[in-house]
Amino acid sequence: MGLIMVKIETVKDAINYIHGRHKWSKTPTFERLNSILAYLGHPEKQLQYVHVTGTNGKGSTSKMIAQLLRASGLKVGLFTSPYILKFNERIQDDQGNIKDDDLLHLVQKLAPIIDEFDKQLTTGLTEFETLTVLMFMYFSEHPVDVVVLEVGVGGTWDSTTVIPDKIAAVITTVGLDHMHVLGNTIAQIATQKAGIIQRQRPVVIGRLPEEANHVLDTVATAMGAPIYRLGEQFDVTALPNIGERGERFQITGTINYQNLFVDLIGRYQIDNAAVAIQTAQIVCEHFDRSLTETIIMSALKTVTWPVRFEKIANDPEIILDGAHNEPGVKALVETLRTRFSTRTIHVLFGALSDKNYPKMLQLLNELPNVDLHIVGFQGPNNREPIDPKNLAKDKIMNDITLHKNWQTGYETVTSQMHADDLILFTGSLYFVSEVRQAFSILD
Repeated sequence: MGLIMVKIETVKDAINYIHGRHKWSKTPTFERLNSILAYLGHPEKQLQYVHVTGTNGKGSTSKMIAQLLRASGLKVGLFTSPYILKFNERIQDDQGNIKDDDLLHLVQKLAPIIDEFDKQLTTGLTEFETLTVLMFMYFSEHPVDVVVLEVGVGGTWDSTTVIPDKIAAVITTVGLDHMHVLGNTIAQIATQKAGIIQRQRPVVIGRLPEEANHVLDTVATAMGAPIYRLGEQFDVTALPNIGERGERFQITGTINYQNLFVDLIGRYQIDNAAVAIQTAQIVCEHFDRSLTETIIMSALKTVTWPVRFEKIANDPEIILDGAHNEPGVKALVETLRTRFSTRTIHVLFGALSDKNYPKMLQLLNELPNVDLHIVGFQGPNNREPIDPKNLAKDKIMNDITLHKNWQTGYETVTSQMHADDLILFTGSLYFVSEVRQAFSILD
């Protein structure tokens, strides 16, 4: 193949090249992806994987799995999205995020190959497929024992599902999100996520709706895949919280640990932790390693997850939470109801226009101690945020304050709030990431 030259001289050029690939082209085939991987010598076949999907919780759970496995002595890679502060967060190993030099080197190697294939294929690699190939290349050049591989969207035809084998599959939650790609019902979405279940490989399942469980039971049984379901094979119980910011809990069943703690807030985070620990137990057995309570406690202490109910300031107290869909907002509302019911909460909400934001706003507005504001934000490439000025005539906007941007909303709230009030930025992950970066610069 005669390769053409692509001018990529800096890491910014490399990232712009990735972002410049087209976004959505979900097709029921891995033909174009396999063509590139075959040309590269199939780097994905050199690795072992834990494959993680879910409507919510897959990022936190993936991070916990990675830290648990590292604490057990394994070398671990992590592929996750989206990033919060820096693009390099999407590919990580034991040394942290992929280095700029490595990212630049890989894109310089891959880009001319992709551009040449573009001439031969009806549609070339998407942005996420390009990133997936880069990840395979990176871990083949920087070997690890296992890669914790987070799905982009869905499962069946997500580019990560091109992997030939996996130690275990993980499905954290199933809810209504990405319906334009995955389907309009819980059963349809569960069917897409069930696509990561592999024949005779265990699948760890979180707390799911009944119709989702039915789909996964059917698929797993047909595939001969052993099921480890939260609430059946193993369970988690919240323990009394004595002035701690995080969550204390115990796990019983196929695994038994009596007094664990994770420095993350929300009942759903102990579900995520339980799923992660059960998965880590399976992987440790695969590598003939032990997973002890000491290892778990040590690992969970190291788990931080930006913009998942993250406190970034004390005066005033400011929380960021990327509740970017209806299930996420339901979990957030439950946390606010159980942990912050005595405080006034000023919510600054920004979301993408393709989300079911009316329902998300309704859920937040039902809390009696919430002062709700809709704000504009910059938004990512090719994704359109809701514009507050276009919502003024909408009936759902009653008792909700509108601001052209979040900076104006923040100034308004801080000028009116009391000392014990709380400010919460929530909605799109892109929105809360934008806010976090702005506050990081101020720091």
